[in-house]
Amino acid sequence: MTDRYAVIGYPLGHTISPAFQQAAFDHLNIDACYEAIETPPDQIGQRLDDLRSGRLSGLNVTIPHKTGIVAGLDRVTDTARLTGAVNTVTATHDGLEGDNTDVAAIQEVLRRANVPTGIDCLLLGAGGAARAALVALSRRGDRVTIANRTTSNAQQIVRDLAPDSGFNTIALDSPSMTALAHNSRLIVNTTSIGMHGGPAPDRSPLPDEAFHAGQTVFDIVYRPTTTPLLAAAARAGATCLGGLEMLILQGAHSFQIWTGRKPPFNVMLAAGRQALEAS
Repeated sequence: MTDRYAVIGYPLGHTISPAFQQAAFDHLNIDACYEAIETPPDQIGQRLDDLRSGRLSGLNVTIPHKTGIVAGLDRVTDTARLTGAVNTVTATHDGLEGDNTDVAAIQEVLRRANVPTGIDCLLLGAGGAARAALVALSRRGDRVTIANRTTSNAQQIVRDLAPDSGFNTIALDSPSMTALAHNSRLIVNTTSIGMHGGPAPDRSPLPDEAFHAGQTVFDIVYRPTTTPLLAAAARAGATCLGGLEMLILQGAHSFQIWTGRKPPFNVMLAAGRQALEAS
């Protein structure tokens, strides 16, 4: 019988997960299909029932369900518990387990780019993606400053995730932001600024003066592949990392959890790029 996997969220018109996950199943000749199931909040229970009954074998979870789905699971991994968010659900012999593969994906993006550990890092944003990034960066031993429009939100994620770290927070519009960014070896953007379809698609969260050669700038936004932030950083000679690789890597980790097979990353990346170009 063909196994069924799906990504759930609401709305879900933007997702390219079916393209690259199906490519992985097909490449390894696994009898499975992967689909997008738009799921309003009041239907999360139905999706979990589908998992428990075997109608579905696994789920990816995206906005706005990453936190709300936790209450319906039998257990979560330590990483998911720490971040407070789940993006991967697996049906096991003793119940439903939630995991968060965003943390591992962020760590792997930086490892693949040979970004040194234990460096000064500026993290932009304080939402769900920032929580995963903060866990990943703290595990690398980086010295992190979190910048957000509302500093109380930045302070809250430090209290929640790294209370003994000594990490600093700052307002995104602070006069000292440009100098702080310029002195950071790594800048990670988890805000929606510069995202296609977002509130500020043509803007960068930092001015051009913030960047220089020798920095790494990582924008988790994957649509467009080159955001205004990355374009400005590239002009200054910084190393630029886009969000598509992270998206594929978090999906690849999900794939391995579900199947126990090594995911064909290059196949998934090629399918993801093709899906983005076609959308």
